[in-house]
Amino acid sequence: MDTSAKTSEFGFAVNGELIFAERTDPGVNADKLTYYIKTSFENHGIKFSEIEYVSLSNGPGSFTGLRIGSAIAKGVCFATGCKLIEINTLDIIANKFRSSGKVTSLIFSNTRNSEFYYCKYVKNAEDLKRVSDYQKGTEEEIFTDGDEHFVINASDPDSIKEDIRKRITDVSEYSSIESQLKLTLKEISENKFSDYKTSQPFYMNEFIPKI
Repeated sequence: MDTSAKTSEFGFAVNGELIFAERTDPGVNADKLTYYIKTSFENHGIKFSEIEYVSLSNGPGSFTGLRIGSAIAKGVCFATGCKLIEINTLDIIANKFRSSGKVTSLIFSNTRNSEFYYCKYVKNAEDLKRVSDYQKGTEEEIFTDGDEHFVINASDPDSIKEDIRKRITDVSEYSSIESQLKLTLKEISENKFSDYKTSQPFYMNEFIPKI
């Protein structure tokens, strides 16, 4: 499940194969998202008790979206006893890139100042290797390497300045769930699970409510 952006995505897989993957309209609240998930499971004849793992795109991203996803994931883990796997959203975006090479994954932190959350990777056909910390910076700090690919989930590409837009690949058309599944299977194989009771979204920023 990925609720880190304006649109939410969720899916269900068996033995590494997606049974279904859905994407909501922008701005869906917690109640509607829970209803959509429940309805999709019912339409495919799947019971919640069949869930063994919940994979959550854990941020950075939308504060509200991350809290919604965290609450739903914790609820499913509590109700079914399944294991929680947290995948960094920057990893998911980087893994959506369809070519090999050096990749920098981007998420807007502040559109007005062109600030981004970002992380650097090396990607080949079957593997994604993170080679930097998760960071926050301005376009001047990020767009320096000439042979690097920059990728973003741009729900509003016009918010990106024109001079840097040409250097960025928008991967929002590709499924986050497919990318997340590949990363999740690796976490399962390495027995990397989170405690849903203490799990918190990876904000990379202190949340300051709008007044």
